[in-house]
Amino acid sequence: MIRQLNKDIAPIDEVFFSYQGEGIYAGIPQIFVRFSGCNLRCNYCDTPNSLNINSKTKNFTTQALCEYIIDIYNKNKNNFYGRKPSISFTGGEPLIYADFLLNLIKSYLKNKFLIYIETNGSLSQQIKKIYKYCDVISMDIKFQSSCKKDLFKEHKNFLEICKNKVFVKTVITKDTNEKEFHKAINLISKISKNIHLVIQPSSFDNIINQKVLNFYSIATLKIKNVRILPQLHKLWKIK
Repeated sequence: MIRQLNKDIAPIDEVFFSYQGEGIYAGIPQIFVRFSGCNLRCNYCDTPNSLNINSKTKNFTTQALCEYIIDIYNKNKNNFYGRKPSISFTGGEPLIYADFLLNLIKSYLKNKFLIYIETNGSLSQQIKKIYKYCDVISMDIKFQSSCKKDLFKEHKNFLEICKNKVFVKTVITKDTNEKEFHKAINLISKISKNIHLVIQPSSFDNIINQKVLNFYSIATLKIKNVRILPQLHKLWKIK
């Protein structure tokens, strides 16, 4: 696993303004901060350039990153139409750099931006460090069929910490099986039936679509708020 060696410096793949393309907040304007480095290797990953720290990765201090974020916000202020701006910390896996995030949010961003974390939900000890400063946590449940690891114990711990601020996303591929999907639904519903669930097809393949519709019918039996939603930014052809 990649470990943060310096809490005052973190590797950043890119910082940009766009519109959220996934989950229950799809369509809202955000500033995206994409960290480099991930502790998982999922076969459907759509940001492979951010999996590892490489020659194109730029290291930022908390102050330098804050100044960069403010600059991007100022250039795109009108796109927020007076609403409080939101920052999505994504990756890679942003919680690898939880100490850096804690310093960044507490010292520079608290009360200025809504804090939105996109995470694979495997680092529960890390989310504890910044949970109280987060407004929204988008957590994936990762299936062994796609990521080659059984992460349900980690997901359970993570959800128990974040249940009041989290929504869950499951990416469905041709390899996702009903047994592991049932296990995910049982896990979520035992913690809280009110946690929102997004079922996200990995493609528009007809076989996957039929599987998604079946999984939707399974999920609605135990979870109150379930929706099917693909990656909209790919349809919009934006970053």
